[in-house]
Amino acid sequence: MAGILSGDEVGLNYFKDITTMFVGTMILAYAMEHVCLHRRLALLVLKYVGSSIIWSLGGLMIVTAFLSMWINNSASANIMIPTALAIVNELQNYQQATNRTAVANENDNHQNSTGFLIAVAYSAAIGGMMTLVGTGPNIFVKGFTDHYVTDGTTGIIIGCLPLILPNKNPFHEEWEYHPILTWDQLSKSFPWGVFMLQGAGLAIADGFKVSNLSSTIAAFLHFIVGAPQTSIILVVIIISAVFTEFTSNLACATILFPILDSVAKTANIHPGYLILPSCMAVSLSFMLPIATPPNAMIFISGNMKTRDLLKAGFGMKIIDSELCTKSVVGKTSIELDVTCIPYNATAQSIA
Repeated sequence: MAGILSGDEVGLNYFKDITTMFVGTMILAYAMEHVCLHRRLALLVLKYVGSSIIWSLGGLMIVTAFLSMWINNSASANIMIPTALAIVNELQNYQQATNRTAVANENDNHQNSTGFLIAVAYSAAIGGMMTLVGTGPNIFVKGFTDHYVTDGTTGIIIGCLPLILPNKNPFHEEWEYHPILTWDQLSKSFPWGVFMLQGAGLAIADGFKVSNLSSTIAAFLHFIVGAPQTSIILVVIIISAVFTEFTSNLACATILFPILDSVAKTANIHPGYLILPSCMAVSLSFMLPIATPPNAMIFISGNMKTRDLLKAGFGMKIIDSELCTKSVVGKTSIELDVTCIPYNATAQSIA
């Protein structure tokens, strides 16, 4: 509508490599949910941690973070929230059955529910930072240097397997073919809104490049280039961590990465010095329900208030920003050559 990109150019962003990879991982996630694999993992952990609230909370966080490493963090949060609420109810029933609490304390039950839900959202966000497919910005930062068999190709192939493979042993007598997951089941629960947001984020990035808005903003940020490396990384992390509270982490990444790349090219430094810390910081969405889908999911469950997220998220934001700064400073302390392949690939994919 603004005349920056044509409809065809915008539409292409919805079926790029990273969006098809997202579709594949989400299909796999819902196949896991359909066969109750997440519940089996949670019960396996609870089998060893016992009835302690602290240990149960820790076990739930481990399972959620582990799932989020391999599937989208929104999907992992979506399938673990019911499990978290079920664990809280079972712990309450166990305490009543063993006469640990003669009368159920409604306030304590609400606090336990709030704590478990926040733990799910934060574990999904942190676990998603650890692998390429865990969250949108991690996929986006990889760039678009593969042209033939890409990660998206692999993701779609793996994602289609639950729609094809039988749900029971085909060598049994009287066997009838039924797939693990049917298309009707998938289409009703697939997060089409998140899929559309992925494409919209890439279209926004293209609009920034075509309109030269990223170069204009980069000129205003050029003042940070002469600062010490730690200060530059800290400024980038703060800007990214604040910005991501008001929009999705993928949309934030697609807006900030072209800007930071323009700053890097203008200063003749490797984009990794700026883009890597930003990629980590945009996943630190802990304070507002609109910041990330897992936050929104626990908020609409009815057991959460905005002030609960604000109180828990502020401390997490400070601690994780400091950890990201130290982590990235250690990684980027290795000298990066501006003529090496990663720099050229990034420059070509965003220029």
